[in-house]
Amino acid sequence: MIDTSRNGNGAPPDGQWCDPAGRRIGRAPTLATGEAGIDAYLWAKLPGESDGCRGAAGTFTPFYAYDVVRGSSVS
Repeated sequence: MIDTSRNGNGAPPDGQWCDPAGRRIGRAPTLATGEAGIDAYLWAKLPGESDGCRGAAGTFTPFYAYDVVRGSSVS
C-alpha cells in the first residue's frame, strides 16, 4: 500500500516530511494498481490536510491544498 495523496512530484529533495513544499497530488486511490507487490494506492490524508507545519495538524488548510493541487513550490 502506498500513500499517493502528496507524492505526485516525488520525494522532497531536502527530506522534509512536514507539509513539504512542491508536492502534487499523486495517483488516485485504487486497488487495481497493476503492480506486483503493491496492493493499493490510497490517500492516507486528503490533499491539503496539514501535518502541523502549515496549519493545525489534521486540519484542512486551504492555501496548502491549493499549493498541492497546483504543484507549487511556494512555502
